[in-house]
Amino acid sequence: MLSDLRYAFRQLAKAPGFTIVALLTLGLGIGATATTFCWLQNVTNNPLPGVPHQERMAVLTAARGKSVWHTISPLDIADARELRNVFAGVIGSQITPACLTDGDTPEWIYGQIATSNFFDVLGVKPLHGRTFTPDNDTQAGGNPVVVLSETYWRKRFQADPSVIGRVVRINQHPFTIIGVVPAAFLGTMSGLRCDFWAPVTMSREVANFGSLQIREDRWLHTQVRLQPGVTLAAAQAVLDAFSAREEQTYPRTNREIRFLVLPFSQAPYGVQPMLVGVLRILLVVSIGVLLIVAANLASLLLARATVRRREIAIRLSLGATRPRLIRQLLTESLLLAAAGGVLGILLSFWAVDVLVAWIPVIYLPLGLSFSINGPTLLFTLGLAAITGVVFGLVPALQSSRPDLTAALKEGDRGTGTGGGHQRLRRLLAVTEVALALTLLIGAGLCVKSLRRAEVADLGFRPDRVLLGGLRIGMNGYNEQTGKIFYRELRQRLAALPGVEAVGLAGSFPMGIERCGSHLVAVDGYPRQPGEDTNTQATIVSPGYFDTLRIPLLAGRDFNDQDDQTAPDVAVINEAMAKRFWPGQDAIGRKFFDNGRTTTVIGVTRTGKYYTLNEPPSGFFYRPFMQGVPELNLAVGVRTSGDPAAFAETLRREIRRLDPRVEVWLTAPMTDYIRPAFLAHRLASRLLKGLGLVALVLAALGVYGVMSYVVNQRTREFGVRLALGATSRDLLGMILREGMIMAAVGTVAGLGLAFLAARGLTAVLYGVDPFDPMVFAGVPLLLAAVMLLACWLPARRATRVNPVEALRSE
Repeated sequence: MLSDLRYAFRQLAKAPGFTIVALLTLGLGIGATATTFCWLQNVTNNPLPGVPHQERMAVLTAARGKSVWHTISPLDIADARELRNVFAGVIGSQITPACLTDGDTPEWIYGQIATSNFFDVLGVKPLHGRTFTPDNDTQAGGNPVVVLSETYWRKRFQADPSVIGRVVRINQHPFTIIGVVPAAFLGTMSGLRCDFWAPVTMSREVANFGSLQIREDRWLHTQVRLQPGVTLAAAQAVLDAFSAREEQTYPRTNREIRFLVLPFSQAPYGVQPMLVGVLRILLVVSIGVLLIVAANLASLLLARATVRRREIAIRLSLGATRPRLIRQLLTESLLLAAAGGVLGILLSFWAVDVLVAWIPVIYLPLGLSFSINGPTLLFTLGLAAITGVVFGLVPALQSSRPDLTAALKEGDRGTGTGGGHQRLRRLLAVTEVALALTLLIGAGLCVKSLRRAEVADLGFRPDRVLLGGLRIGMNGYNEQTGKIFYRELRQRLAALPGVEAVGLAGSFPMGIERCGSHLVAVDGYPRQPGEDTNTQATIVSPGYFDTLRIPLLAGRDFNDQDDQTAPDVAVINEAMAKRFWPGQDAIGRKFFDNGRTTTVIGVTRTGKYYTLNEPPSGFFYRPFMQGVPELNLAVGVRTSGDPAAFAETLRREIRRLDPRVEVWLTAPMTDYIRPAFLAHRLASRLLKGLGLVALVLAALGVYGVMSYVVNQRTREFGVRLALGATSRDLLGMILREGMIMAAVGTVAGLGLAFLAARGLTAVLYGVDPFDPMVFAGVPLLLAAVMLLACWLPARRATRVNPVEALRSE
């Protein structure tokens, strides 16, 4: 084996041009695949940086019908902790912005409210001080302590170790810093970075929401650590029995609720729903690019076998066995693949951050962290070995059985170009064209999808709308005084020049935050057993629909008389009206929600609320003066000009109304909704890049085959020219031969593309997976590139000097 390796080194060193081209293409193909695998592996299997043994971590959530919730209640968590036979620990947390003040300097940062066992279950050890203790879950409002991230500790406190024990103010409440955790730990909301953690008992002080004693107040994202040896299937079986017991024990709050334990790849929150589908598609695409690379290298090795045909024939004549020769040739291929794998790993170390760079800037603190870990290295090395066998085995088998008599004849030119070699190289070129066409069609569909998404009809208009987030509970407001503040703020803003409309809402559409889910019962609607009547809802103010330009199809908007003294009313969307009152006028109809009887006063157009691809679903709005007491509202202002330029005016007016109130967020709504376009944008960019690489590699493959043909048929061309053939005849013959290969590859590629297009459905918006424009346009583009790849060698064939060609033979 050592002898084989030494000889392989010498052979590769003797052909530096071939070796460099092979290493670069291999490094590109393996690096792209390793990078995509790293992204997918980190998002699905390692989503919580800084947390050890994540293979035993999972997501605990609940569902009613087809609605899978993001959160469960603290009381649900307490009950689930009793399942010690399957769960080693159950933790809950909720991410929130908060204003931290040290001295006279306030700063809005993101953090998490978390259960007392949060750090212990995750296995995160403090860098300084300590983390929470079990008694931090005992008394609401009685545990004003905070743990900081190392990153924030270094930035805000200059890494001062004496910060432990210092009192800071969070939302105007005193908190004592008790610890600092390593910078590697970002929190449990994958994709976002947290700078602090406070006990769940301080939810009212930190986030102004969240009850510890109301079971239907489900507000905590929950994760579990499985006991050693317990599978997800076994845990789910236990949870099914647990769900039945909870429903029987708490029939009012847990009716038809089923608890679920899910892998992180299926988490309904965090970065996974946005990235997992795209990354799986990209992994398949990058493997397709790697197959094109392998086909290219196999073609190059076949060309090298022609040059080395006499060497191989001599070896066989002197007694070398065919298996021994195949082993030697495979050693060269594997050595080349190993070097390409190392280059690919080096490339992936650089490229692994490209995904983060391509994610658009949003108002949330991004915390994506990708690292080349053990599984990625093993995958890359295995990929390199498989690739080496794929592109090396067939040429080795083909080269190890030459015609010895013809190969040993000095000066013979025809031996190495036997029918087997030529057919195999043509087959490889056809394969490259087919794969390239498939990838290009996928890229074309995604590019067209992104263009459609950017001009999509969302059911509202985000242009010229500025959003501002408020947390006035920290300023001493309660349910009654908060409603007065918000009403006065809306009126003051509406009176400003350049303001066209003002609206308040618990949440605006197409953002990261989710609205509450309500199990509604409709007067006169017979609900079927097991039917899911969960409906999303939010609270809004008068002017909200005008601010977002949401069309009102029937009835009226809210007004200031829709307060606590008036009957409960709601505006519903068209999808809810059609579901519960098909073919009827929904105005004046009633539905029941959490013991409240609500009358429909208006119907709006159905829009998009969370994602572009979501099906039409029911949604209703309550007036904020009647809704659940809410101090965390956002204000939307429609301006006549640039909304970003209005941000300072918004802050100034709020300070005039109450100097204590600070806006924690201002952002144009077009920026606010960017995360909803993330999957489409990434798929378009990355597939476009990989498709271009595939196109170049396929063109090089066809060019290589045709160039090889021209070189090997120089004598034939000389004879043809000497017998009266014209340059145009030779040009047509070569082009015809090359374009036949391209045509066969195109037909095969169209078949593959039809099969692959269905897999893109999840990331396509407004585009048929079998869009005729894409399926017609991409083959035309490919045909033009293939024509160029064939024309360059064909033009060289027309310049053959018949005398020189015949003399050289």
